[in-house]
Amino acid sequence: MIHTLTLNPAIDRILYLKELEKNVTNRVRKTTDTIGGKGTHVSINLKLLGQDNNAFGICHGENGRQVIQMLSDYGINVRFNHYMEDNRETRTNYLLIEDSTDCTIVAESGVTLTEKELDGLLATMKEVICPGDYLIFSGDASNSPDPSIYNRILHIFREKDVKFFLDTSGPSLKECIQESPYMIKPNLDELSTLAGFSIPEDDASIIKAIDSLDTYGVEIIAVSLGGDGSIVKTPEGIYRVHPPKVDVVNTIGCGDCYLAGFVYGLSQGYDMEETIRTATGVSAATAESQLSAGYVYNRAMELKSQVTIEKICQLY
Repeated sequence: MIHTLTLNPAIDRILYLKELEKNVTNRVRKTTDTIGGKGTHVSINLKLLGQDNNAFGICHGENGRQVIQMLSDYGINVRFNHYMEDNRETRTNYLLIEDSTDCTIVAESGVTLTEKELDGLLATMKEVICPGDYLIFSGDASNSPDPSIYNRILHIFREKDVKFFLDTSGPSLKECIQESPYMIKPNLDELSTLAGFSIPEDDASIIKAIDSLDTYGVEIIAVSLGGDGSIVKTPEGIYRVHPPKVDVVNTIGCGDCYLAGFVYGLSQGYDMEETIRTATGVSAATAESQLSAGYVYNRAMELKSQVTIEKICQLY
């Protein structure tokens, strides 16, 4: 079974406007509320691929109730612990999307979790997660009183031979990579932080930086290059991935969709190239969508067939 974890979920309020201008009243043409939080996005995108999964997390108040309902509407197994006391409220993020497809995000920090809430979450996870399962950490843990919470969870479930997939940033990424997760998905800035040096934006330099992480024992490192695709290092080799050309509406959630497609491919026993094609295809379809989570399945499969992949041995 596949499980996702979201420590800081949100309601994403998407505001569509012609152009965002400073120091004037900006008129919004349309408003859409959708679910926020990287782990919830991964869960939704897995479900759209037909993959059942459990969504773990912590939420609060009426916004938290809405988060649970949105996940349930997709048919996801919701394992969130929901709290209503103390007037605490799951955050709302504001995403301002202009006609040019430029996007400005105004994000609340979110509820600071308590140790009691974290203990309750861990108890829930222990009841459900089984040996050999996949567990996806997606998003930061900045609202946790324990900055090493991901590491704590890694230690608990490592003895169950759980495979860990990590898509986070900052201190969480630097700490967790030392525990050798199965897969990480850094962008170029995050890769630079892990490698400890500035990386020129050419393939050879990026691959050199990826190779510098060998001592951590991570099986798969997928470096996101945005519209330029990705470079993926696996036990089978290094792949340069070129995505199909699409009319980009917004880029929010594309990385979450990529990770969902990747995990799905691995869970289905796809070979590595087919797995990468799946991840890239669904991510491209998400870029055409106006939502931060979700895509048109048939379009994703069409775009998947347009992905080109080069297997690279060495570029430097």
